[in-house]
Amino acid sequence: MIRRAKMRVLIAEDELLERKAMRKFLTENFSDINTILEAANGREAIEKAEQSKPNIIFMDIKMPGINGLEAIAEIQRINPSCKFILVSAYDSFDFAKQAMHYGVKEYILKPGKKDEIVASILRVQREIEYERKQQDEKRDLIEERLMAKLMHQPLDKDTYTIFKSYFPSFASGFFLVIQMAEIPSKDVIQSKLSNHLRHRFMMDAQDERIVCCTLAGVELNNSDLLMQARIIQMAFGEDCYVGLGYVYSALDSLSKSYQEALTAVYQLGKLNNRRYGFSDQSNAKHAQSDSVVQLLTEVEKGNEHEAIKLYKGNRKDFTSSQYEEVYFNIKRLMEEQKLALPGSSISELETDRDWQHFIAICCLTFQEHYQSKRFMQKVTAYIEEHYKQGMTLEEIAEHVGLSANYFSNVFKSVFGMTFIEYITERKLNEAKRLMTQNEYSLKEISYMVGYHDPNYFSRVFKKHHQMSPKKFQEQIFKK
Repeated sequence: MIRRAKMRVLIAEDELLERKAMRKFLTENFSDINTILEAANGREAIEKAEQSKPNIIFMDIKMPGINGLEAIAEIQRINPSCKFILVSAYDSFDFAKQAMHYGVKEYILKPGKKDEIVASILRVQREIEYERKQQDEKRDLIEERLMAKLMHQPLDKDTYTIFKSYFPSFASGFFLVIQMAEIPSKDVIQSKLSNHLRHRFMMDAQDERIVCCTLAGVELNNSDLLMQARIIQMAFGEDCYVGLGYVYSALDSLSKSYQEALTAVYQLGKLNNRRYGFSDQSNAKHAQSDSVVQLLTEVEKGNEHEAIKLYKGNRKDFTSSQYEEVYFNIKRLMEEQKLALPGSSISELETDRDWQHFIAICCLTFQEHYQSKRFMQKVTAYIEEHYKQGMTLEEIAEHVGLSANYFSNVFKSVFGMTFIEYITERKLNEAKRLMTQNEYSLKEISYMVGYHDPNYFSRVFKKHHQMSPKKFQEQIFKK
């Protein structure tokens, strides 16, 4: 039995015996196909494809009424991600040519041999899994950007547009922050939160902190969150704290919820009398601690003006221990982002002017860090989309709004290699991935990754890997 990602399959075939034979073959040979649907004609295939969204469709070409190719055209309109395997008794180049026009790569002549059918399904499954992986990576990148915007930065028009496309039914949301000594893997965090949060969420985890933003399609109540927080706190263990932010229905206000959750988790850790809940804003005893948290929040956001303003407004009330809290928490925040702390120790900060300068430098460092992350995200997304078609340094520099010379210097500083070296590495990595599949000739792979001269591709590959592409492929399949 062959095991891969779970799939839904539709068999579109007008001959009943052919459909049943294919169903039996798939059931016996593929444990990962959990749903098998049948359609006796093109119209029924379109209807079932719209209702059930199959991953793969075995499509007979010659069927009464709407034929297979016409059905493919309509199904692609309503379900563009669906993959097709054409099945026909006619060995016609015209059919194959029309199928290629719709992006269909698999064509099986009746009666199909077992190994041909298996090979076709495996190739299609690999293509689906690769596309899923790319979609997951793209979604993760976009959600990371959205989280950063909602937590730290004013929302621009592009952020609203992206947010609405990913969360069209948003009605209210809130942040929670989990503090614990040892953070589990992201998969474990995702699984635990999915089990206990009732609505869609985004999350990020670094060092000792998990930040989660819940986005609901209904109006949430603050009173309902405490029970959820308790359940989550129990799921992650008694040694963790879960700080809650209040519910907001305005997107611009979610940054307040993040600050509230951050304040709450800080207070919980300091007081150590409970493990989850909202911040205690009414308790005057802890007002000074709140001001420290607010200062730390503004520094982490890179808001120099607000951070200096908060420092000036509270410095007269700060005790020596609170100065230490500010310093060592800023140090921790910067270490979490792998940023260098200005100066060598807290003993250097003797005057108000020293502290203001220290806070300003830290804010600027965070600003540059966020700008660098945005730059990398924009550049890598553009490269992923265009590297196979070929691009110039000037084109991508224009895309990110920089001069070619300045872009070249910034690129090398951020990525640790030149633009040409990065593109070459990306093309060769993709070429190696395609080689391992053993589905295409080296000439085809050369064109697929953007080299229009196979001989040049071979020379570049040999220069970087000390062997020709052919030798590389031979070594893979010797293992």
